[in-house]
Amino acid sequence: MQNEQQRYVLGAREDNGRYPVTVDGTPAGSIYRRHGSWFPVMPGHRIQGRSTTRFGAAEILVTAVDQGQRPTVPVQAARPRTPRAMDIATRSYTYLIPDLRPTVPNLVRAVEAMARLAELAWQPLAGYPGADQPWMMQCQLCGWEGRRFWSHLRGRNGDRTPRPITRHPGCLPVADHAEQIAKFTAEFTVTCECEFKHPTTVSKATDVLSSLQNAAKGSPLALLYARPILEPCPASSKRALALRCALNYLNAQK
Repeated sequence: MQNEQQRYVLGAREDNGRYPVTVDGTPAGSIYRRHGSWFPVMPGHRIQGRSTTRFGAAEILVTAVDQGQRPTVPVQAARPRTPRAMDIATRSYTYLIPDLRPTVPNLVRAVEAMARLAELAWQPLAGYPGADQPWMMQCQLCGWEGRRFWSHLRGRNGDRTPRPITRHPGCLPVADHAEQIAKFTAEFTVTCECEFKHPTTVSKATDVLSSLQNAAKGSPLALLYARPILEPCPASSKRALALRCALNYLNAQK
């Protein structure tokens, strides 16, 4: 609840999941939720701190303003992200957002998420952002495009049923979903038939992940090693399972 001392105003949630914040009537940055916490962002500054509520995160921006910090880039015109080597190495949509480091566990989570989206007839249009961030994607049943949360689509507590069952406003009737998804996934395979072979066995997946772990973090070589596990493949489900088993094996060896 707002009070007389409140100096900030939260705007409506934007497509990227962030809420713009004005302090004393002047744009100061934005806040976003990630893994149960709220974080403040001010273009041009590294703002430390987090909060359990959006209001607490906004107050951190108020404190930053009081300390003399101001956005160095207009909030509404923040510079777009420069494409990284990850974009090139993994072709189009399969890069990770800047806030999600290309670690081996994050890469495996991205593989699993994209494989499951394919099983559900969703096409990601942007890189895997993590479970708690909105993800731009396209419904393969009707062509609708919009942002959905992976945490909603993956199910929870052992129940893999995606939410909501209507998929999105204006989609095909729920009664038609199963048949249409079956048609969409009919061409999926359990073996990789791509010209560039992707790892669909635990042995090959282990080799790929070992190469990633041994390469210097963030190096072009490491990003190129990510190609066989991130780019589209008709055997994406088998690949995701092999990579998860390989990661569990490597973790057990530590």
